[in-house]
Amino acid sequence: MTDIKPYIFLDIDGVLSLDFDEYTYSNTKKWFPKMIARCPFNKKAVKKFNEICAKVDPVIILSSDWKDHYDIVLMNEFFEWNGITHPITDYTISLWGDRFFNLQELEECRSAEINAFVSQYDIERWVAIDDLDLSPWIPNNFVHTPKSNEGIKQSGVKEKILHILLN
Repeated sequence: MTDIKPYIFLDIDGVLSLDFDEYTYSNTKKWFPKMIARCPFNKKAVKKFNEICAKVDPVIILSSDWKDHYDIVLMNEFFEWNGITHPITDYTISLWGDRFFNLQELEECRSAEINAFVSQYDIERWVAIDDLDLSPWIPNNFVHTPKSNEGIKQSGVKEKILHILLN
């Protein structure tokens, strides 16, 4: 195995942000007023994500549409507040409104943004984690979290991520 650091291209909604109730929403607004439309990450999902990070020490690239609304400093403060042990290093570019314009293209757009980053930086070990189905465009380096109330804590997801990053 090479000594090349692995990359995780991370979506938020449906991966880490799963639960919503008025208490957690108001608590988030109190501490992060600029993030009024977002809710805290699911604690069990955070635990799974931190276990993955402890095992592979990845570079985290935000591929979520949150990148279009919040700068990296605020996102890292929000990650830390939620208990995420590894900071975001960078964002993928945004192609929405440039090459992609309708919701039927959202999955292809997200995939193109990730693939552009991978190509630009010649990344060898990486995985994309998303609740959107990116598999047609990212067949070998993608882990799907289709259950929006389970996200990354869904059975077998952690193992799939580690398999991709460690093999």
